[in-house]
Amino acid sequence: MTPRRPPLALPLALAAGITAMPVDASPQRLTVYNGGFEALSQARGPSQAGYALVQRPVRVAGGEWTVDDLPLAIDPSTASLAGPGVSVRSQRYDFATADQAQLLSRSIGRPIVVEQALGGQLREYRGTLLAAGQGLSLREADGTVRVLSGFTSFTLAEPPAGLVTRPTLRFSLDTGGATRDARLAYATAGLAWRAEYRAQLTGRDTACRMRLEGHAMVVNRSGIDFKDVALELVAGEPNRRIDSVQVSGTMMRAAAPMEAKMMAADAAPEVLASGEQHRYRLPGTGDLPEGSLQHLPLIAPAEGVPCERRLVAGPADPGWMPGRPMTHRELGADGDFEVRQRLVFRNERGRGLGLPLPAGRLRAFEGEDFLGEAELGHSPAGREIDLDLGASFDVQAHRRTLDFQLDRSRRTMTETVEWTLRNAKAEPARVVLGDRLPRWTDWQLVEGGERFRKQDAQRIEAVAEVPAGGETALRYTVRYRWAEDITID
Repeated sequence: MTPRRPPLALPLALAAGITAMPVDASPQRLTVYNGGFEALSQARGPSQAGYALVQRPVRVAGGEWTVDDLPLAIDPSTASLAGPGVSVRSQRYDFATADQAQLLSRSIGRPIVVEQALGGQLREYRGTLLAAGQGLSLREADGTVRVLSGFTSFTLAEPPAGLVTRPTLRFSLDTGGATRDARLAYATAGLAWRAEYRAQLTGRDTACRMRLEGHAMVVNRSGIDFKDVALELVAGEPNRRIDSVQVSGTMMRAAAPMEAKMMAADAAPEVLASGEQHRYRLPGTGDLPEGSLQHLPLIAPAEGVPCERRLVAGPADPGWMPGRPMTHRELGADGDFEVRQRLVFRNERGRGLGLPLPAGRLRAFEGEDFLGEAELGHSPAGREIDLDLGASFDVQAHRRTLDFQLDRSRRTMTETVEWTLRNAKAEPARVVLGDRLPRWTDWQLVEGGERFRKQDAQRIEAVAEVPAGGETALRYTVRYRWAEDITID
């Protein structure tokens, strides 16, 4: 029997998490989409970032049924209540009105006591509230209208009717006189997740081997605790229209301490197709407290995955082609270039993977040494993954144009370029050197073709071995031609 791995959790504000239980112990389900994770993980209160769907079992009877333990960023237009024998006659959503400005606007015409600090003393004014905005206006008992540009506090002897301190859904139901099971469903912001990968590397160049493991980081900034839920994570962001909804931090209730059940798993989640996305169903149920960040299993560790650790040099491809031959000698392409370290592998079953890998951050290590991190996009099975881990400190590259000749009568130009690769490390370095041939689309290598090979319409590439503590020079000559009907400067 495989030993159980200890649960992993990273608290953000509260010590909290999720624990394994039978799947049918709670039919409550929470489906969290990725996107908005960074904004939520750095937020100090409720946020409109993130997106999740909630399906919650409830017991209802006929008449008015009310629920107020809802997220502060709920989308009320998505709320629905359904069940056998349950008919919804009407439905209403009440916004929370505990915000100071909302309280004052709803208290126009009501008695109010206002306190104002003047000269180190607190002065009190009583009257009927006439207006609230840039200060307060009130009519006192003798009919005087007093305008206060600032105030310290106020007291409402008769708070407005129907005061709601939490977002509230109200349903008028017909259940045939019986108490029935139903399901409340809605969408909300304030929840998001991101994949987090760790790649442990051994070996150099094409002899690289990798151990890859992945976890899901799930953040809850919705304003409420989710208790005993079955959790699903969806990789993908479906298109949706986001209405502007004000979320006030003053409405956020303090999260009560709770005995949070941490979700643990001996196996990776079940991967299911979900429209054009992938859905990861975590086994068991548990708790997602408000203000928590959880570290949950996502993919089973893959051992011995073939990979390549490349050192890559050369100019970036701007993604455009010239409209006519570029005949000026100076193109700004010469100078020093960083040599970047890249991690390349194929997401294939025959190489130990072959899984849909959700977007997230990958951190690479060699032993205890941190090599760098990169953002991994959504990567379906079968795709080659090429990640930039950062610049090499000891290996450098320099480009220099040695010669340029323009022959207008023959409609040609010839250019000779030399690359110098320097290696300050104590061991040899293998560098993949790429260059862009930007002057025109019709070109031919007349020198250096034995080292450089054509990559695409405007790029060539060579692989160079640079000795320890030494340098290697690579040179090529390219000839450009253009048709008679093409004009040049």
